[in-house]
Amino acid sequence: MSSESEMRRPEVSAGMAAARERGVRLGRPPAPLPPSATRVVQLRDEGLSLAAIAATLNSEQVPTPSGKGTWAKSSVKYVLDRYDAQGSA
Repeated sequence: MSSESEMRRPEVSAGMAAARERGVRLGRPPAPLPPSATRVVQLRDEGLSLAAIAATLNSEQVPTPSGKGTWAKSSVKYVLDRYDAQGSA
């Protein structure tokens, strides 16, 4: 199924597809890792579950990556996945 933009501008869609095949990352670049990433990794290394890490971060009042709301398992996983993907130490 083609999207509406593909029907209007097939050359753009073809160019984007070719760029993806070359390994070009399309879209907005990811935001930098939050300062809390080191604490999240420390808790993971202690063997805590995602839920336990979220609860600990909330009790320590560590800000979330967005600076809003509270930590959830999904936000912990997001930070850990990004940390691992960047090969940060």
